[in-house]
Amino acid sequence: MLAGIHEILPNLDSCPVSYLDGDGRFQSSWKIVRKHLRQTAAKRTLIGGINDPTVLGALRAFEEVGRAEGCAAMGQNASAEARDELRRPSRLIGSVAYFPEKYGERVLKLALDILTFRATPPAVFTNHQLVTAKNVDSLYSNDLLLRHV
Repeated sequence: MLAGIHEILPNLDSCPVSYLDGDGRFQSSWKIVRKHLRQTAAKRTLIGGINDPTVLGALRAFEEVGRAEGCAAMGQNASAEARDELRRPSRLIGSVAYFPEKYGERVLKLALDILTFRATPPAVFTNHQLVTAKNVDSLYSNDLLLRHV
């Protein structure tokens, strides 16, 4: 995430970056960011993390201390919790969806190509998409149906 930011906005090289290890979990991210917020006077913060629970935990810490207006957050995986967050007023701008539910067909084709000694690319990437408050309901329309089950 940081490499992409620097690629698009090279002038941000002078901005301070804090690396906090939330262990990929909501609770530990929330705790470590709470501690960090006691030690920093930063007015504007971009929250990025390895997954949605990490980002959501950090975001809750900002909300808890009344500093949410000074931050924006981006997640990874478009988890159900992040999609719920996107449906309410939030500083979560979006989350990248990788659609693991669609991996099967492509993985099977790749496996069959390997097993039958067909040429395969050196790397195979998944299609991904940015999920935002504007498109979350169209990309994940079944979320609303599952709430009523």
